[in-house]
Amino acid sequence: MAHNHLEQTYLGQSHQEQFEKNIDYAQALIVGGRALEGLRSAAGNFGDLTAAHPEDLYRAAWTQAVSALDHWLHLEVVEHAVAIVTDPTRPRPLKLNKLQMPFDMAERLSGEARGEVFREFINEQIRRDTYQRSGGIKEAIRLVTTLNGDEIWRRVGTTLGVPAAQVQARQDAIVDRRNRIAHQADLGPDGRRSPMSADEADEAVAWVKALATALEQRFLPLAGMPVRATAAATGKVEASVAASAVTAQRAGRVGRQGSHAWLVRAGRGGIDADWALKNGVAVVGFHEIADLSAADDRDKVARQVRSSLPADAKEGRIENFSRQLWAFRGRIEVGDLVVLPVVKRQQIAIGEITSDYFFREDSNVRHRHLRHVNWIRDDIPRSSVRQDLLNTLGAFMTVCKIHENDGAWRIARLAENGEDPGPRSETIRAPEDVEEETDPGKAAPEEE
Repeated sequence: MAHNHLEQTYLGQSHQEQFEKNIDYAQALIVGGRALEGLRSAAGNFGDLTAAHPEDLYRAAWTQAVSALDHWLHLEVVEHAVAIVTDPTRPRPLKLNKLQMPFDMAERLSGEARGEVFREFINEQIRRDTYQRSGGIKEAIRLVTTLNGDEIWRRVGTTLGVPAAQVQARQDAIVDRRNRIAHQADLGPDGRRSPMSADEADEAVAWVKALATALEQRFLPLAGMPVRATAAATGKVEASVAASAVTAQRAGRVGRQGSHAWLVRAGRGGIDADWALKNGVAVVGFHEIADLSAADDRDKVARQVRSSLPADAKEGRIENFSRQLWAFRGRIEVGDLVVLPVVKRQQIAIGEITSDYFFREDSNVRHRHLRHVNWIRDDIPRSSVRQDLLNTLGAFMTVCKIHENDGAWRIARLAENGEDPGPRSETIRAPEDVEEETDPGKAAPEEE
């Protein structure tokens, strides 16, 4: 099992725990409002209690939920920004790069812990920012991801099962009502208070909680971890290694709904498996191929492969490299599960993808094409895996989708309890797999 030694601060609570406590408080206010409704409708003299109105508690719950989201996102942005700055393997978002640090603070970087100086700086930079409406939330996430605003909301919408435009409109409507409550006593144009029911408040609080969960799953691989990691002083933030596992343990399940599973070897014969586990990444080798960051479709990947290989490279080799690298670069999504065979120990490791593809110039040419991974388990014996699934994991390919015999579901169960339950029922390949996937038994990997 992968382990982290982390120091909890902020009253011993993680960011996610703080958020959940604030949401619990909002829900408790709604419960109180319902109880007050019952008392007001009952016969009897309750004195000053009759002057209290349950809708005020519903409004307080509504406001509390929005504030909880805002506060949580501020904490997460600071933690992720510090992690990015102190870890040279993480891609630097454009918005983060554009921040301008005062000269006196920049001077301190040479004499003080880099992470602590930047923490102070980023805290001051975002202190006045509001992360409530969709526009503000987008700007928060852009500080810690290389994605643009449209792609951010597309991914959130996919996670929630709601079109991106509807997600933004729903969040903005909730914040508009919150602002009217806070600044105008919830008065409408006619000067009267807009009515609010317990069900309306419940739905708003539930929405905010679901949105935070989607943001956490999609963009915040450190989410739910303690505020500081003991390794921060050395320039390494290890929280990413176990981040999504914490979320999964709380939920009782590993892998988001609809997530896929992929076999990703760490180079030829899994030569870099231990390095990948230690550094919290998936790595594929293919050292001959240049940076694929700008290759955002399969044709562009193929062109990059063709231009990187010798002029006399065979078409079969170009096609083989292109299919695997496009899968690694463009088809694997954040939240998908990844399986890494650790050949020398006769074990497998299972993790969850926590970042998009990135390229790093490294003295070891095998360590350039990367994805960040939260390694959930690194100690599962091959003997715990049934033969049909082992056959897939023994594929020649460096990168391939585990799609047959309920493979993704079984990989998730292996990550949870170390046992392969077998398929739930007969399964077939999805049409998109047939079109895109290289048959894992037909092409041998040629990377080093």
